[in-house]
Amino acid sequence: MGSGYLTYHGVKKDYSVFKARVDGSLTEVTAEMLDGATKISNTAFNDCDSLTSVTIPSSVTSIGNNAFSNCDGLTSISIPNSVTSIGESTFSNCSALTSIDISSSVTEIRYGVFSMCKALISITIPSSVTSIDGYVFSWCTALTSVTIPNSVTSIGSSVFNGCTSLASVTLPNSITSIGMDFFRGCTSLTSVTIPNSVTSIGSSAFNGCSALTSIDIPSSVTSIGMDLVRGCTLLTSIIVEATTPPTLGYAALDGTHANLVIYVPSESVNAYKTATNWSKYASKIQAIP
Repeated sequence: MGSGYLTYHGVKKDYSVFKARVDGSLTEVTAEMLDGATKISNTAFNDCDSLTSVTIPSSVTSIGNNAFSNCDGLTSISIPNSVTSIGESTFSNCSALTSIDISSSVTEIRYGVFSMCKALISITIPSSVTSIDGYVFSWCTALTSVTIPNSVTSIGSSVFNGCTSLASVTLPNSITSIGMDFFRGCTSLTSVTIPNSVTSIGSSAFNGCSALTSIDIPSSVTSIGMDLVRGCTLLTSIIVEATTPPTLGYAALDGTHANLVIYVPSESVNAYKTATNWSKYASKIQAIP
């Protein structure tokens, strides 16, 4: 390895030397530069504004926190299958990044990895992944589609918060919860399929989804958080399939279209109309046709 690249092994004393060499000038990272390295350390290429190309050799098994964050010129990157671990906010605020290939050896996509990647249009998550942390795609304003495999059993809060171009999402039938602020501010979201594996929906999960017209909440859901659909001004239909009214948070169904109808099982209409916090919407509750 060339002088100054020991920082990839996490040697702190070489870090400042490395940054002094590359600030404002590094345009390419080649496999030769990282030859023999097994780890790209935390913040290794953070703020390298001129960096446009990265080739990661197959010797690398882990990429540290914020390793490429704020690399405004980086447009694409391929992560080899040797990589099993990607740190938090690794590519956050890479504003020109349009595509990324994720290693099929990665099992967890950690907090904020792609947050504020405002040119990222689509991404496919490999079936090796079992968990996606919070804020992973938050404020990816160009993101239109995401493919999430059924191998994923856990997705964190605010994962799509502020994804203003996201029009539809099919969630895997392996997750059990939709976290707080999950789709908050997804102003292009017109439909979402909630799988019947989900038992809880967090507060403000659909807050500000101003294009959403209907939501179908499966019978598996037993808990719904507060301010669920506030700002969903086109929302005219909510179908709740559970015969026992789920626990409903304060003002959960406020801020929707004036003509909102809440459809529930016919045998449960009265139970919903008198249940805590549901009773506020009694005039809007009807039997499912």
